Amino acid sequence: MDPTVLTAIVTALVGGAAGEVGKSAWTSLVTLARNRFGNDSGEVAALEAATGDSSEEITGILVDRAEADPAFAEELAAWTRETAKVVRQSHDVSNTIAGEATIHGTVIQAGDVFGSINLGPR
Repeated sequence: MDPTVLTAIVTALVGGAAGEVGKSAWTSLVTLARNRFGNDSGEVAALEAATGDSSEEITGILVDRAEADPAFAEELAAWTRETAKVVRQSHDVSNTIAGEATIHGTVIQAGDVFGSINLGPR
């Protein structure tokens, strides 16, 4: 399991990505931790108190536990693989210019951009 991928998923889910499906995925992670470590564990408490600012901390906790517990490592890797699919599939883009917006010049609205956007000389 790649900690970088886990961090990206945790960050996306804590930030509300994937809507209800993302909430369900997060709940399944909390359940995984609860089943493995018990209701009163630090892992469960960290997951339940998660905010966008705590994503790296949560990932660190999960990775540390996975390194110490091979069975949990397998379960977490499976959760990561499945949840990565959900996050990718649910990454809808909604670009809106509305209200009393006044636009002068070029507007680019896009989702993920891999590479450059070049409008050329003016």
